[in-house]
This record gives sequence, structure tokens and C-alpha cells, in this order.
Amino acid sequence: MEDKVKDRVAYWSERWNTGKTGWHVAGVNHCLIEYGEALLPSGSRRRVFVPLCGKTVDLKWFYDGGHEVVGVEAVEKCVLEFFAEHSLKYVTETLTWAKVFRTECNRLKIYCCDLMDVDLETLGKFDAVWDRGSLVAIYEEDRKKYAASMKSLLTPDFRYLLSTLIYPPTESFNGPPRNVPTELVEELYGDVCKVEVLGSQEDEVKAKKWNLKVFTEYITLLTPRTQ
Repeated sequence: MEDKVKDRVAYWSERWNTGKTGWHVAGVNHCLIEYGEALLPSGSRRRVFVPLCGKTVDLKWFYDGGHEVVGVEAVEKCVLEFFAEHSLKYVTETLTWAKVFRTECNRLKIYCCDLMDVDLETLGKFDAVWDRGSLVAIYEEDRKKYAASMKSLLTPDFRYLLSTLIYPPTESFNGPPRNVPTELVEELYGDVCKVEVLGSQEDEVKAKKWNLKVFTEYITLLTPRTQ
């Protein structure tokens, strides 16, 4: 197991160090622009969790909206780049399981550590989760533990916006990003979440890049399941 942890952290470190970061976009993710109100009801101030955040601009978007933002990212290089690129002053703290980078106002934090080893109690509870590039990136064998951890972090009135990718895996390409059909989302989260697909969009460029018949992004909203 220890070797697996080292392997996954080393893999993503190598991707960031060599600039092979095709998942990273320069602006705010289009799904937040289109579906942000579903995640963040108008007028509300939320505590937002962004797993495997990288240096996404989405963190700053939440922060500028007045929300408290917490990210988790294993690669310190992109954490440092995030604060530098947005001219945000930060302080650091070393925990037994992570190095924490936070703004001086303490409203934006990034825990630099392996996602599967976070201290859930320290992270606390969240009103909102933006999961883009996280569930689709982890090992298949980690999915149940990941989903259980994510569900344990949710407040009673949570909203969880999830970006998944659906495509027919082939011998030449099976991720990451990995194929995560809606049925699997139901299996992982359906015990406590209502699963509602808000929209989808085919990506012909990536389908062609990886020689796939189809490559579709699905945006799904998870909310508390009512009995």
C-alpha cells in the first residue's frame, strides 16, 4: 500500500514537473459559470471543499465570492504556483499528515498531502463540494474509501457538484481521467445523496486525441436524500 501511495504522488508530481497538465485550464471552469448557482444558492456563504485542487482558478473564484475554501493537493509545486499567480500572501503550518498553506485571513487553505490520507476530523464539515478532476483521477480500488470520506465531510444541507467523464475504455486508453458512469455515482453516493444529472457535453477533440468513439462530460448535482 505504501508503494501505491508513493506511486500515485510521484505520477502526478511528474505530470506537473513536466508540464503535462492538460486538465488544468487558465480560467474558471465552464461548469461553475453555468451551474454555480446550483452549488452555491444566491446570497449564501458556504464552506467549500475542492479535492485534488491543483492550482485551479476555481479556488480563487470561490474565495472572491466570499466563501471559505479548502483544497487538498499532493504536489507542493502547484500549491506554491497558485498563491504566486494570484498574488496571495500565505502562511504555512506543518501537521503530522500535511503541510498547510493558508491566506492570512484564514479563509482559503490548501492541505498539501495525499488525498487518501487526510485527517477528516481536522478538515471539518462542508456545505459545498466541487469535485472536478478528482473522482475521475483516483485509482478504481480507492473509490469506495474516497466516497465514504467525502460523505463524512458533508453538512446536513450540503450541495455537491460533480464533473464526471463517460467513454468506452479501450486497450490504448482507460485513463486517467477514468470512465465514471452515472450508475457508479449512484452506487457510491446513492445511499445518502439524491443524484441529479444537470447536463452533459461531448468533447470531440479529446475523443479524437485518445481514439475513442465518444467522450462526454457529465455534470451531476448531489443533494441530501430525503426519506
